[in-house]
Amino acid sequence: MSTFSPFTEEHQLLRQSFRQFVAKEITPNIKHWEENKICDREVFRKMGEQGFFGVSFPEAYGGSGMDMWAAVAISEELSHANIGGLAMSLYAHTYLPLPVINALGTEEQKQKYMAPALRGEKVAALGITEPGAGSDVGGITTTAEDKGDHFVVNGSKMFITNGTMADFVVLAVRTGEGHALSLLLFDTATPGFSATPIHNKLGMHSSDTGQLFFENCIVPKSALLGEKDFGFYYIMSNFQEERLIASITGTAAAEAALERAKAYMKERTAFGRPIGKFQVLRHKVAKMAITVEACRSLAYRAVAEYIEKGPGAYYIISIAKAFICEEAFNVANEALQIHGGWGYMEDYGLARAFRDLRLLTVGAGTTEIMHEIISKIEMDEVRHDKVLIKARV
Repeated sequence: MSTFSPFTEEHQLLRQSFRQFVAKEITPNIKHWEENKICDREVFRKMGEQGFFGVSFPEAYGGSGMDMWAAVAISEELSHANIGGLAMSLYAHTYLPLPVINALGTEEQKQKYMAPALRGEKVAALGITEPGAGSDVGGITTTAEDKGDHFVVNGSKMFITNGTMADFVVLAVRTGEGHALSLLLFDTATPGFSATPIHNKLGMHSSDTGQLFFENCIVPKSALLGEKDFGFYYIMSNFQEERLIASITGTAAAEAALERAKAYMKERTAFGRPIGKFQVLRHKVAKMAITVEACRSLAYRAVAEYIEKGPGAYYIISIAKAFICEEAFNVANEALQIHGGWGYMEDYGLARAFRDLRLLTVGAGTTEIMHEIISKIEMDEVRHDKVLIKARV
C-alpha cells in the first residue's frame, strides 16, 4: 500500500462514515440484488439522506462543499464493496448529469433538479448513447424540433444507466446540422416517453440499464440546459469527470481483487503447503501490486490536474482512462486465475468483479477512442480550444 495520501482528516472521517454505511445498507443485500438483477431505489434515498451524493457539490443545494478528493473517497469505498452494477448506477446519478446542471443550470433548474437529486428524492440519468451512436457523439439522431415556445422530441437512446427508474434525464438532442446538439432537462413523466429495461448484460447486473423512447414529447423551452446548439461541447467537457471516476473505480476494484487473491493464497493449500509459497503465484501477486500502484499514481495525478484545470485536463484523464481500465481488468483476471476453479464460481466474488470491470474499457469512451485522443495530441493534430465549461464551479 502506498504511503502517499492526498486525503485530509476530513476526507478520512467521510471515508469511515461511508464505509459503515456500505456495511449496513449495501453489503448485506448484494447477493439478493445481483441474483434478481435489481437496482434498489431505496439506496438512492438513503445515500441522499446521509449526504453522500453531495460531498463535492455546493452547500446551497444540499451538498457538503468539499473537493474532488471527497468524491474519490466515496468512489473507492464503493468499489471495494464489489457490486459494480449498483456503484455504476450511483455514479451515473451523481457524476454524469449533475455536474452539467451545476455548471450550466439556472437557479430554478438547480433547485428543481439538482437539489432533490442530491437528497436522493429524484433519480437522474444522462441520455447520450443511441442504437447507432456511442463514442461518436456527433452521430446523435434524436431530435428536438423548435416549435417556438417548446421543443418536440423524437428518437431513442440505448444503454442508459438508470434509464427505467430515472425521474429526469439530461438529454442530448439534435437541434441543427453537424455538431449542433443541445441538452434538455427531460422529465420522464412527459407523455410520449417510455423505457424498456435491458437485462441480457454480461455484468453490472444490479444496475438499471434501459432503452429510452421519445415519441412527439413536448418539452418546454425552460428545459434547455445552457445555450442551444452548444451541447456537443458541453458533452465533451463533461466526459472528463465520467472518465476520471471510471479511473478511480478501476483502481480501487483492482486493489480489492488483489487483496482477495492474497487472502486466498494464504488459506488455500496444495501439495501440502499454502499456495502463497509457490513462486509462480507470488510473482503474479508482485506484478499485480505493481500494476495497482501504477494505476493509483496515474489516477491521483489525473484528479490533481482536474482540480486545477477542470476539463482542460483531458490529456492526462484520457491516459488514465485508457491504461487503468485495461489494467484493472487484467488484475481481476489474474486474481480469478489464482483462485482456480473457485474463481470461476460466484462464491469468492471474483467472477462478478471480472464481469463488471469488463465494461470500463467500453463505457465513457472506449480504450480505442482514448488512444485516438492521445495520439492526436501527441502528433499535434488537436486544436487546444478554450474549454467551454468547468464541471465543478
